[in-house]
Amino acid sequence: MRPRLARALPAAASLALFLLALEVLAVELRTVSWPALRADLLDIPRARVVLALVLTTLNYLVLAGYDVLAFRYIGRALPRRRIVAAAAAAYAISHTVGFAMLTGASVRYRFYSRWGVAADEFPRVVFFYSVTFWLGLCALGGLSLALADPASLGAWSGYAGVGGWVLLVAVAAYLLATIVRRKPVRIGRVVLPLPSPALAVLQLLVSALDWALAGAVLYVLLPPGAPGLLAFLGSFLSAALAGMISHVPGGVGVFEGLMVLLLKPQWSAGQLLPALVTYRAVYYLLPFVLALSGLLIDEAHQRRAHLARAGAWLGAVAVDVTPRALSALTFAGGVILLFSGATPAEPGRLDVLGRVFPLGVIEVSHFIGSVAGAALLVVAHGLLRRLDAAYYAASGFIAVGMAASLLKGFDYEEASLLCAVLAALYTARAQFSRRAALYAAPFSAAWLAALAGGVTASVWLGIFAFRHVEYAHQLWWQFELRGDASRFLRSSVGAAIVVLVAGVWRLIHPAPHEAPDATAADLQDAPAAIALQAQTLPNLVFLRDKAMLYNDRRDGFVMYGVQGRTWVAMGDPVGRTADVPDLIRRFLERCDDGGGVPVFYQVGPAHLHRYADFGLTFVKLGEEARLDLHAFSLEGGHAARYRQALRRLGKDGCTFRVVPAADVPRIMTGLRTVSDDWLRHRAAAEKGFSLGFFDEAYLSRFPVAVIERKGHMQAFSNLWPGPERGELSLDLMRYASDAPRDIMETLLVHVIVWGKEQGYERFALGMAPLSGFERSPVAPLWNRIGAFLYQHGEPFYGFQGLRAYKEKFRPDWAPRYLAYAGGRHLPRVLADVSALIAGGYGRIFVK
Repeated sequence: MRPRLARALPAAASLALFLLALEVLAVELRTVSWPALRADLLDIPRARVVLALVLTTLNYLVLAGYDVLAFRYIGRALPRRRIVAAAAAAYAISHTVGFAMLTGASVRYRFYSRWGVAADEFPRVVFFYSVTFWLGLCALGGLSLALADPASLGAWSGYAGVGGWVLLVAVAAYLLATIVRRKPVRIGRVVLPLPSPALAVLQLLVSALDWALAGAVLYVLLPPGAPGLLAFLGSFLSAALAGMISHVPGGVGVFEGLMVLLLKPQWSAGQLLPALVTYRAVYYLLPFVLALSGLLIDEAHQRRAHLARAGAWLGAVAVDVTPRALSALTFAGGVILLFSGATPAEPGRLDVLGRVFPLGVIEVSHFIGSVAGAALLVVAHGLLRRLDAAYYAASGFIAVGMAASLLKGFDYEEASLLCAVLAALYTARAQFSRRAALYAAPFSAAWLAALAGGVTASVWLGIFAFRHVEYAHQLWWQFELRGDASRFLRSSVGAAIVVLVAGVWRLIHPAPHEAPDATAADLQDAPAAIALQAQTLPNLVFLRDKAMLYNDRRDGFVMYGVQGRTWVAMGDPVGRTADVPDLIRRFLERCDDGGGVPVFYQVGPAHLHRYADFGLTFVKLGEEARLDLHAFSLEGGHAARYRQALRRLGKDGCTFRVVPAADVPRIMTGLRTVSDDWLRHRAAAEKGFSLGFFDEAYLSRFPVAVIERKGHMQAFSNLWPGPERGELSLDLMRYASDAPRDIMETLLVHVIVWGKEQGYERFALGMAPLSGFERSPVAPLWNRIGAFLYQHGEPFYGFQGLRAYKEKFRPDWAPRYLAYAGGRHLPRVLADVSALIAGGYGRIFVK
């Protein structure tokens, strides 16, 4: 419960700030009417709007200078027009969608990775432009606060002055650090050298110019009587910072509310709001639409080019850019429909519609339009997760919204905007390929807050627009052509019910945190996928204790289990190498749907770079012994003990044979007897997940190697034959309590010899946990812990003894890793993986 509350608190705080901003606006606009506000908005001089557009264009060009300097910082040369286009698009989308570190970096990575920027260079680009962003904010904000007129700040003048000088000192400290510090900054594994002093000065100048231009866009839209630009920038930067801290996308509402409060001595809220609305459209919405159009054009161009690596170069984060932007655009479309339903229709257009259509058509269209808007708020969440069901639902609701817009008030502008959203969705159809139900993914706290904020804002707008109408119960049942207030009440209730039902449904039916059992169809398709790769480990899927996540062609899958909030994929994805990135992405999305922490357990080195592309980090678990069967021989001095074991087995009257899978059911009783005896005399319990357990259906799928004496079974092991006789391995190894000494070693040698005779290339002896760790005081903490346990944990597990036993066969050793999300998750992840294998936390330390 505590982690849930911790994750929900930021969203709740953002919603509270947004609602507080609406309340501030409501109080400040108490003397302003909706018709007056519309008239003031239309009365803004066109020259000022054109000047604001020019300043916005200049501002985005200066913003692109952040990235131009960043490429100089990393020592890479790219055509400036490319850098400017990518950076401007990144800022336009991140300004509106929010979460700049994710969305802005995603757009950049989409283009920069295609243009040759290496994976280790990109974090330095992000670091540089992020520092540049804050430099100008601190410098201009500090300067405006330090030099502000104390009379204008009232009781806050002393604090403001101190805060201003603190910001200026921070900027000076950074510039000084670039002069005196020669060592790079280390953030985890990323090494970030400080820029040269000259480059740092350019950072400061470009960033200051950027913020000054951003403020100037709003400044030129203000009514006459504005203070000096520097004094205005203090209020502007404070409101912008509050908007960023609130985590409300684009700071919408929070920025406007604070600007009204800070500029209240000069202008009333009614005078400021038209300028703020125009600023929002000019500086945020127009660049966002242009940037999204550019992304969609690029997407279409890439598809026409038939790039062989389409989707691979994008990386895990960059694949999410277009769905995230279209999700925001669809959400905005829903808000437009809600706002349209909350405001009066144009009287002239309404009169024309009244002469053409019955009143019932207008009433129903108004109600349906608001309901469709609320539905778009809900399904936009599915677009964020790239669900195909969300794509079709959003397309349908947009089409309904377009028709309703025309029929309820002939709002062709609104219908045109929705048509553009629909066209954008259609262009990016390929991005929405996940086949899952809309209700499969839970709403995050942030999305629930967004739903509540959207509906609340539309209700607030309706109350503001119809404040001149005295409330009466009869309004709910009043149906007339000019009954805009009545239609607003009914449509608001309809929209609220849609959102409330969606939210309650998600609370009552949360996404399952238990892995669903593999179906018969899943297991039937598994052999074909296993045959497309070289490992035998995927045969663990036939234990039926893991869920299976297939790709669309059902020739590749991820097998996984769930323990607590940890979702553990067993081994690398199974299937073609080319399908591995897609399967990793699908599993990460499935984890995100269920609110889980993704883990890939016991993966090989071949795909580590693919996990890194998705932002995962990895730690070493140990090393797997792999024996080259072509080189294996029982000849020579080193094999003397194996020859002796085989001869001793014969003297004891024991025989070895491999029972084909088809004949295994005939010996199942003997296998059961040996297995039960082994569990009893070893006081052991069955494991699972990464280790086999006795299951008749599982054992019947594979050949079984057995040693018998006088008709009684003494030991057995099921074999995993790999595809095309590449790899051979074994899983379950058990023996009777009265079996001859060293019978398991003899069984293993027999199986190796049999595999060599059958033409297999290698034999997998399994993993030696914690082996192969380098002992060094400068090694990461996990490596030092692993090396310590390997050396001193022999009484508890026998790490060194297991390694030494397998070393006798002179194998090659291959490292095995755990890939996870990084951070502080590792202790919990290791505990959950151990519990998943043992069958519960209480059985982790049971043999």
